[in-house]
Amino acid sequence: MSSTTPGSAARSAAPGSRRVRWHGVDAARGLAVIGMMAAHTWPRGDDHAELLVDGRPSVLFAVVAGVALGLVTGGSTPPRERRGAFRGRVAIRAGILIVMGLLLWMLPSGIAIILDGYGGMFLLMLPLLFAPRWLLGTVALGLLVAAPFARDQYVAQTGAWPTGPGSLATDPLATLVDWLLTGYYPALLWLPLLLVGLVCARSGLERTRVRLLMLGLGAAASVAGYGAAAVLPDVDASAHSGSTAELLGAGGLALAIIAVALLALDGSSPRRIPLIIAAPLTALGRVALTVYTAHVLLIAALEPLGPAGFFEASVGIPLLVGMVLGGMAFGLIMQAIGRQGPLEWLLSTLAWLPFRDRAHHDTAPAARG
Repeated sequence: MSSTTPGSAARSAAPGSRRVRWHGVDAARGLAVIGMMAAHTWPRGDDHAELLVDGRPSVLFAVVAGVALGLVTGGSTPPRERRGAFRGRVAIRAGILIVMGLLLWMLPSGIAIILDGYGGMFLLMLPLLFAPRWLLGTVALGLLVAAPFARDQYVAQTGAWPTGPGSLATDPLATLVDWLLTGYYPALLWLPLLLVGLVCARSGLERTRVRLLMLGLGAAASVAGYGAAAVLPDVDASAHSGSTAELLGAGGLALAIIAVALLALDGSSPRRIPLIIAAPLTALGRVALTVYTAHVLLIAALEPLGPAGFFEASVGIPLLVGMVLGGMAFGLIMQAIGRQGPLEWLLSTLAWLPFRDRAHHDTAPAARG
């Protein structure tokens, strides 16, 4: 089965049929990876002002994750059988991502690693994975308001600040609170992003009406979030602020981007020219976990010249171009030989191992692309 991590997304199909790719979802994921690499390498100037690529690519990453979770668990027609096995595979992926994230946090990259937070969000999604859309929407709206409020109250009382898992050895409770409420990617605050993606997948991404609704609602939410921050003095929508305004603004933008990508690349008879133009981007999206990890390792190795966010233009811009082109080339090579990226393959394989005997009863496995 295609990975629900920064990797593959498969088009849902009837039981027993073969799944094919969602090019638009892959393209959106590829764009998110490029945005994160840009946030870590693009020169910021002396004032270190916020860049367009700060925060928003990781939000796009999260919404795509929700969409992918929905697609690999049945899309608009999730199965009534084997739901425990689906949840088990997602839980295994989540555990592996947490371990990978913790290991990457140990490197001197200067990057706020998303993988462990991503894994924590997956665990929180397990009880809701097959919930009806009305319940998913209700929980998303509730958390969108309640979670930022709870975080603000906690910070006001404790003075907490994002620490990352570096405090794990000395204060596990602080790390847990960091993951859930106060960190760069707080799971309770970001859960609405994944839930919105899951609702979209359950609504039927193949329908033009659904895509247009995603585009309209996403654009409206983005205008509401960033507009509120622009006109109301006490509203903050800056990157990683975790406010309702930021989640609306960046989350709405992410939803609109996914909708545009689906409209452009996934039709009943996809047009060849857009697919050719987008091929490097979609290929990058299919090996996103491997490329993301590799870029963290590379930036850590170049720490004397950086770290992330502190590169001079003469280093940061060529580094960004090289990583983007290298990631695209790697994705195209993996696609040409019909293979997943190494980490995508590892994650998918380990998640399937406990359920391999059951897999023999499936009439046709999902395409791994």
